[in-house]
Amino acid sequence: VISFTSCEPFIENKITARNLAAAEVKLNIRGQLYSIPAGETLILNDFKKGSFEYETIYSVPAGATEFVAEGDVAGEMVLNAGTEVLIVYTSTLIDETYTIYGSMTSTEDINRPDPFGDENP
Repeated sequence: VISFTSCEPFIENKITARNLAAAEVKLNIRGQLYSIPAGETLILNDFKKGSFEYETIYSVPAGATEFVAEGDVAGEMVLNAGTEVLIVYTSTLIDETYTIYGSMTSTEDINRPDPFGDENP
């Protein structure tokens, strides 16, 4: 019997989006729109290897007359084997201006070559 134990057939990538902002946000990624109510967390774990563009659509709470988005509210995620991404949304409401902040971190070492990529034999 021949057994292969050195490679897993599928190594899962995971995206977690935590909404600590005052209002609902929606994460637009891979042709899907995911709603995340204030105070809730969304976990997506069905992503294979690749680069994915994402956008954030956000609601503005009552009392705000102006709004601004800062940080990682849009961009690109690079997922290789076993990558975990965390996006945290926070907000402020100062002088009727609502500001939503996005902060994204990843377990992916951007300097590490992908072990399953074409450049590795």
